[in-house]
Amino acid sequence: MAGALVSAAFSVVGKALAPFTDDLLKDWAASAKLGKNVEDLELELLSVKALLEPALGREIDNSALKELLVRLQDHGYDAEDVLDELEYFRIQDELNDTSDAADKHAKGCAYNLALNAKAVGKHICLPACLSAATTKREVNGCKAKLTFRACNPIHAVGKRFPCSSLPSVRDDDDKDGNSTHSSPQRNHTQEPPKLRFNRVDASKRMQHIVKQLQLVHQRVSGIITALGSDWSTVPNIAQSRPITTSESTEPKLYGRDNIMNKIIRNITQDKHCGEVLTVIPIVGPGGIGKTTLAQHVYHSGEVQEHFDVKAWKCVSLNFDANKLIEDIEKDIPGIDGESKGTAGQLIQQRLKKKSFLLILDDIWDCSNEDEWEQLLVPFKKSQVQGNIIIVTTRFPAQAQLMVRKIDHSVYLQGLDYKEFKDLFLDFVFGDDQSRKDHTFLLATGDKIVRRLKGSPLAAKTVGRLLKNQLDLVHWTRVLESKEWEKSDGKNDIMPALKLSYDYLPSQLQRCFSYCALFPQDYKFGREELINFWIGLDVLHSSCGENKRIEDIGLSHLKQLVNHGFFEKGAKKDGSTCYIIHDLLHELARNVSSHECLSIDGSQSQVCTLQIRPSIRHLSINIDGTRVEDRLILKNSVEDFNTLDKRLKVEKLRSLMLFGEHHGCFVKAFGDLFKEAKALRLVFLSEASYEVEDLLHNFYYLVHLRYLRIQSSSPDETRFPNKLSRFYHMTVLDAKHYEDIIELPRDMSNLVKLRHFLVCEDETHASIVEVGKLKSLQELRRFVVRQGFELKQLGHLVELCGSLRIDNLENVQLKEEADEAKLMQKSRLQELKLCWNIVRSTTETTLEEHVLERLKPSQNLLKLSIIGHRGASCPSWLGINLSVTMLESLCLDGVEWQTFPPIGELWLVNVPHEEISGNFRNKRFENLRRLELVNLPKLKMWAVHAPCQLFPYLEVIVIRGCSNLVELSFPHSACCQQEKEALPFPKLSELKIGNCPQLLSFPPVPWTEAPCSIKIEGTGNSGLQKLVCTKSLNSRYCLTIEEKDIPGSTFWNVLDFHNLTRLTELDMLKCKPLPLRHLQMLPSLRTLKMSCSSNSFPFDEGDNHVQYQFPVESLLIHRWGASGKELTQLLTYFPKLSDLRMWYSEKITGLGVMGHQAMATPGPSSPGHKVGQQQDPRAEEEIVALAAEGLLLLPRQLQELLICDYLELSLHSNPLNDNKEDGRTGGGGGLQDLSSLRRLDISTCPKLLSSYHSSCFPLPTSLEYLELEGVVGLETIVPLSNLSSLTHLSICECDGLRVKGLLSLLAQGHLTTLRVTETPNFFVDSEPSRVHEQVLPSRSSTLQELSMDDVAGVTAAPICSSLFSSLTTLVFFRDAKVEHFTEEQEALLFINSLEVIRFEFCSSLQYLPARLHSLPSLKRLSIWKCTAIQMLPKDGLPSSLQELVIDRCPEIQSLPKNCLPSSLQKLVIGGCPAIQSLPKVDDLPSSLRELHVMYDSSKELRRHCRKLIGIIPIVEIRD
Repeated sequence: MAGALVSAAFSVVGKALAPFTDDLLKDWAASAKLGKNVEDLELELLSVKALLEPALGREIDNSALKELLVRLQDHGYDAEDVLDELEYFRIQDELNDTSDAADKHAKGCAYNLALNAKAVGKHICLPACLSAATTKREVNGCKAKLTFRACNPIHAVGKRFPCSSLPSVRDDDDKDGNSTHSSPQRNHTQEPPKLRFNRVDASKRMQHIVKQLQLVHQRVSGIITALGSDWSTVPNIAQSRPITTSESTEPKLYGRDNIMNKIIRNITQDKHCGEVLTVIPIVGPGGIGKTTLAQHVYHSGEVQEHFDVKAWKCVSLNFDANKLIEDIEKDIPGIDGESKGTAGQLIQQRLKKKSFLLILDDIWDCSNEDEWEQLLVPFKKSQVQGNIIIVTTRFPAQAQLMVRKIDHSVYLQGLDYKEFKDLFLDFVFGDDQSRKDHTFLLATGDKIVRRLKGSPLAAKTVGRLLKNQLDLVHWTRVLESKEWEKSDGKNDIMPALKLSYDYLPSQLQRCFSYCALFPQDYKFGREELINFWIGLDVLHSSCGENKRIEDIGLSHLKQLVNHGFFEKGAKKDGSTCYIIHDLLHELARNVSSHECLSIDGSQSQVCTLQIRPSIRHLSINIDGTRVEDRLILKNSVEDFNTLDKRLKVEKLRSLMLFGEHHGCFVKAFGDLFKEAKALRLVFLSEASYEVEDLLHNFYYLVHLRYLRIQSSSPDETRFPNKLSRFYHMTVLDAKHYEDIIELPRDMSNLVKLRHFLVCEDETHASIVEVGKLKSLQELRRFVVRQGFELKQLGHLVELCGSLRIDNLENVQLKEEADEAKLMQKSRLQELKLCWNIVRSTTETTLEEHVLERLKPSQNLLKLSIIGHRGASCPSWLGINLSVTMLESLCLDGVEWQTFPPIGELWLVNVPHEEISGNFRNKRFENLRRLELVNLPKLKMWAVHAPCQLFPYLEVIVIRGCSNLVELSFPHSACCQQEKEALPFPKLSELKIGNCPQLLSFPPVPWTEAPCSIKIEGTGNSGLQKLVCTKSLNSRYCLTIEEKDIPGSTFWNVLDFHNLTRLTELDMLKCKPLPLRHLQMLPSLRTLKMSCSSNSFPFDEGDNHVQYQFPVESLLIHRWGASGKELTQLLTYFPKLSDLRMWYSEKITGLGVMGHQAMATPGPSSPGHKVGQQQDPRAEEEIVALAAEGLLLLPRQLQELLICDYLELSLHSNPLNDNKEDGRTGGGGGLQDLSSLRRLDISTCPKLLSSYHSSCFPLPTSLEYLELEGVVGLETIVPLSNLSSLTHLSICECDGLRVKGLLSLLAQGHLTTLRVTETPNFFVDSEPSRVHEQVLPSRSSTLQELSMDDVAGVTAAPICSSLFSSLTTLVFFRDAKVEHFTEEQEALLFINSLEVIRFEFCSSLQYLPARLHSLPSLKRLSIWKCTAIQMLPKDGLPSSLQELVIDRCPEIQSLPKNCLPSSLQKLVIGGCPAIQSLPKVDDLPSSLRELHVMYDSSKELRRHCRKLIGIIPIVEIRD
């Protein structure tokens, strides 16, 4: 794309000329005897610029001219480099106080020559190229040989500018020559020697560049003249797509109705209904409408009604069958009684009896037929016919792989002319009226339509371009674009996208094209993107335009969004981000391919890439496919090593590394980039190393402008601190490092620094002589002290963002405040002015004057004044209010008698008439946040008509006002005319705290919308604490706690009319809540009560009225009410499904309500009450039973937790309407809870004590049962009826025996059994003659067993039944077992085991010898087994994939034959005796992950660092 080359070359030449905007460089060069060289170079650059300027925006279809343009651009880069280096040494001379050499003096030439001797002569110590030296450096155990030879300067000219010699570097803690990668203990205090200027070489180099520019200039000029206006282009095809969902952005489907109807008919009525599974590929080129068609099929009414289950997944570039199955499983609803298993197994269960439609959108690379068949396995098990999978792909080969029947595939072509024209015009005009108003454009539009090849995406892209300018001239230019003439392929879409790109201004083109260096689907932050462009130096103001480059960047971003090249999105935290559509990302790669290279590690082999010699910007993205095992990593390293001979590293200007695993390649990359000396931009994402390990000559990168290091382990690595030599640095991004210990004292040397992004404000406060950084855009904190006077702020004229000035009490003279020049900082958005609150002395008058003179710009949005002890607010905040646009105001610890216009304030011991706060015609126009903090004299705050004074107020914070008595917000007459007038209609957050005298404030919330509230430490007679929270998932929760004060009107603190959206209420020690208030909470779903009293938690009002509330979850803690009261309470919640209860002395019995007691009297709308009474007999029986402490549970419960009910026991239900003949106690216990799925019983020793083998107290619906501290239940027999039980946990159940477990296993659903701290559970386990005469006909389904009694389990006859199907075995807190006998090993360690965990087995000395023979074991974990000294001498099983050894201090080594060849992950932590691992050759070749955690020996950590780059993933944490 020669047009892009012209633009790029023009841009490079323009940047090369940038140093000539003033005479500083020229004067310095003249003093260094380089004036003639610099002048010649400037003239030639101007000539080239004049040549290229007329050719901007034009395409040249001439390969020879393209090559010449590339050479011209290369020479422009060389010119820019040499001038940039001259500027570097000019700045260095200036900083070294030798800058007089660059000044013009009247003293004449002799004086300048003298200065030249001073400025330059003392530095000329280098040979012609670089110091003759051979430096060897070992990084991460890999030797990197850096050789710099003395060379002929003419030969070196045009390649690189020698400006330094690299000293030998060796890590101090690595005496044997091996580096300790990522070691924070390394000695980095040695300052690299300063760079030295070589005048002779600079002169020769500039002469050579001038000659080369002249030569190419002449050739290009001649060819351009000869070609005239014969321009054309070469098309490209897009290769990417975005992540899609089932929701279509196009409400109407154009031109595909017949195809859509045919697909719908075939999958719902016709030929596909008789097959179990049918795959239907939709095939077509990119942008043809495959996804849109699938979306409309998916949402058609017939399809929605026909299929029981529907799911949509966008596959995109990387086809991973296992991951797809896992993702699809999450979208398929679970079913009752499903067994745990893999994602595929869960899909099989859920779809067994359901018809389903699955759409897999945008499949790119499924070249492995076995993997495709693996994906289909879970979907082929359905017992229902007519299941459909629709696949969209642009590759016919993919469709052929997926189906054998040709007629199943649907091939899409371009839309018919008529339909396509309607689509195009709809994109352009939107409605018929607009189309009628612009009929004069339709003829030209018709011609454009005919050239868009029927591609919907082309129509959308070009339509967006056209609708921005509805005039004939613009449309004609689009029509006459040469791009159309080369778009002769049937499926060409890139030309349509390229067309939009070509019509962007050249500066926008450059900004967009460089985004190709980021990975696909990257989410850009606004500032991140603008800073990136700043680092690339692509933001330049137009002639005569005086704009900050940040404002230029923001303008460019907005324009790119408007042109459709960026789409707005949102990150997980809700912040705005920008995304490039995949097709447009591919466009960016195409148009920038002459100088940008993006290597995606998952896409192709590096050795096969065509790498142009003109590449200047490189990005590499490493994903997991490159580090799957050691062999793949080794091959990948060798693959990247092929770049060494093909990539001109010395020309690279940008280096960007992405991917969490790219640190595995740091050794290889260190070798590759050892000659990268021209780097201007370094962007390291998820770095697990220190930058010096990647770039050995890092501190000698004289051109560096942008540095961003996003560490994946900031605790283990450090941000480079010798930064003061990067004189060109403009963006320094360290915000991912929390602890930047120190900055160099000469940090102010970075005279061009604009952005220093940090995590902690304190880092900014430590910049010495910060005033020298005149371009700095944000200084988040400045502390006034000796050497840090306010005048330094005065030099920072471009400050924006936020600024906090601390220790203002150290200002000695009021005139010093003027020197800060805050008034001139018009871009400053937030200002905090802080005096030390705990200072011992105060000069009130001086502080008043200082604050008055610290007047900010009227553009300020946020202001905080803290600790000021003057008598009044400054005039600019009061009587002469100038900051009217404030959005946030915080007054903290001020002692004023005059306040800003925020309402009326009464102060202690100050007559109200002397307090000024209401200034006529003065108000804040846009205040959204107000904080009144630590105002000890504030007695009352009143705001009349707050809805008028603060119509936008969103946040109110009142804290630490010790004498505040009242808050009053009365409405004005006009407000009262509105029926639903609210004091603060926009309020979203309210905080009141530590105001012990505050007795009166309006009931909260103060708005109907969900509001975050926190009130505590007030003088309210009843309120202890009130917290209201809102979350993104629409949960609105209120926690309220009452003081133990009799007679308080506690509930008056709440305005229940404004709580209609409340979903959760937590009452702590509260007085009875009137049910009429609870009735006003229609959205309430969760109710929590913690009551210390015995009183009923609600005030019933009319006892004869029956209330109904929508509560689904009820939690009761320490309520001393009777069984009758709690039973009555439960009748109010007909939808209750989850009940959890902790501790009660009065409740001693537990039963289930009968149908009569549970009858719902009337409609079931939330929070209603009806006059119908309960059945009198049921009411009388409930009353009669209350004396016995009986609690009756509602039948609809699904989850039940009972804890700390020491006297509670189960009773049969006296009100049961369906008693079963022959069973003791009628319904018996909790059997009538037929919907109960989960039951947790803890510390209820008597609950099941009355049940024996003839009774079954629990319902058969139970799936999860946890018993803790339950005594008296002698055997498992009463639980043997639980046919749905999948999880059983038994803990501290003294006296309980295993009898009955076999019958429970025979039910065929129990998968998890945990038995701990229950002595002798497995004793006396002979089969019962009654219940277990016959062994179960089906095999056990038990998959996981956790126990603490090896001897007991292995001695039990039931042992063989327990272990027949086991996959997970856990030994937990077995303090007795020291080793396993042969008989125990044979019984316990069966071949089906996949996971074994030894946890807290403090006496265990040896692991079982049988471990090595287990054929299926994949994971072995040894945790806190303090007596184990070694792993099995016979080794571990050949199937083992993961080994975890944690807190086993006696294990001293891992023998080389111990680790199996299958091992993929090894974790070692808390094992200080382990000093090393086996040698590299003895480690399993399959080992992919090595994690060395806390309390590991220094020797082990050091050894493991040597494995970085050998083992794919190495994590070392102290």
